[in-house]
Amino acid sequence: MAMRVPVREDIQLWCEAGVPRRLVWRRERWRVIDTPTLQADGNLWDAWRFTARSDQDHRTVVVDVERVGERWLLVAAWD
Repeated sequence: MAMRVPVREDIQLWCEAGVPRRLVWRRERWRVIDTPTLQADGNLWDAWRFTARSDQDHRTVVVDVERVGERWLLVAAWD
């Protein structure tokens, strides 16, 4: 069973047509490898869940990200 790791870290996130495609987290580049799911929870920021693969060593993680103002945060990860 995958373990959820709560985090709250700044990331860089690139979107295409408003949908996440790439990110940099902890100085490592990741690419979105599935269809991101918009997390509709009534908040004023965007929130997404998706699977990403590391460009460095091809590890995969499922992450939750949120946009707060102009910042993107990674708020949870499952390995």
